[in-house]
Amino acid sequence: MTTPEPQPTSGTARRSLLLGAAAATLAAPAVRAQAPGLVVAGTNGWLFTVWDKANDWPLENMRLANPLISQAIGIMRGAGIQMSILLIPSKTVLYKQFLPPNVRFQADLDRRYGIAMEEFRRAGAIVPDIQATFRARQSAVQLWFKTDSHWTPMAAEIAAVEMAKAVGPTLPPSSRPGTQVTTLINRQLPRGDLVRLLPQGQRDAYGMEPYQVREIASSGSQNDLIADDTADVALIGNSYVEPRYLFQPILSNQLMRPVSLFWKPNNVGPWATILQYLSSDLFKQQRPKVIIWTHLELDLIAGPSSGGWSQNAMPPERFISELRRGVGA
Repeated sequence: MTTPEPQPTSGTARRSLLLGAAAATLAAPAVRAQAPGLVVAGTNGWLFTVWDKANDWPLENMRLANPLISQAIGIMRGAGIQMSILLIPSKTVLYKQFLPPNVRFQADLDRRYGIAMEEFRRAGAIVPDIQATFRARQSAVQLWFKTDSHWTPMAAEIAAVEMAKAVGPTLPPSSRPGTQVTTLINRQLPRGDLVRLLPQGQRDAYGMEPYQVREIASSGSQNDLIADDTADVALIGNSYVEPRYLFQPILSNQLMRPVSLFWKPNNVGPWATILQYLSSDLFKQQRPKVIIWTHLELDLIAGPSSGGWSQNAMPPERFISELRRGVGA
């Protein structure tokens, strides 16, 4: 992988966005009540969520969500929009070596990512194999915060570079530049979001975590917003791609073009989020050539009607109907 290098500063530099405190909303199908038993304390200071299961996750549970995602891919492509799926791997699967010794890991979960990836590719989506890339890099790079449900900015960067490699060849040259970024800066993460779910007496055992992140280079302009209504690539996602992780700026840097960002906390769900994007002014003002739709591997059990999405849950047929209407299909 080629590490992104800062490009010459242009008149369209964006605001500086750094990773600060832990994300306000957990990367889970819904924000769970803060009650005992929501966090699994692993070895070497690692924490895991109970909903990113290590076992009791039959692969056939994907029989609702995966075909529906594939159907959505077909509808979007039929409307002239190329779809790409950013499939974010499971922390539990990637770091299963740090699970408690008494936790039995379900071996076929190692196949789950590949099954979904191939299904979405058959439907016509561009789906880079982020899991394989992460596995090749995880001995050298910490991809997830130990005490947080989210990936690190370095993982976001690696994933953004892979996405750019996959999507870039499908796009014509852009008349506008991509985002300029700085070299890596050392930072400290205060306690991650999972520490807040531990009993009070256990929280002091978990301290700050070092990490590296880039800044967005600035030329002093205040007019260039993340929601760029001239971009022909749109990133639709959850808190994994919110600005603090710099996925979107690195993707823009590597594609050498603007990339718009539309994200909602993960408890909104990927289904309602893409529908909200299609009804937004951002989509109406600039119909993109490519939409990158973010899904978490651990959420592939949850179709649009899952109760985990709370008021955003909807029957599958309603999702498909609103998707068709949103793109004019």
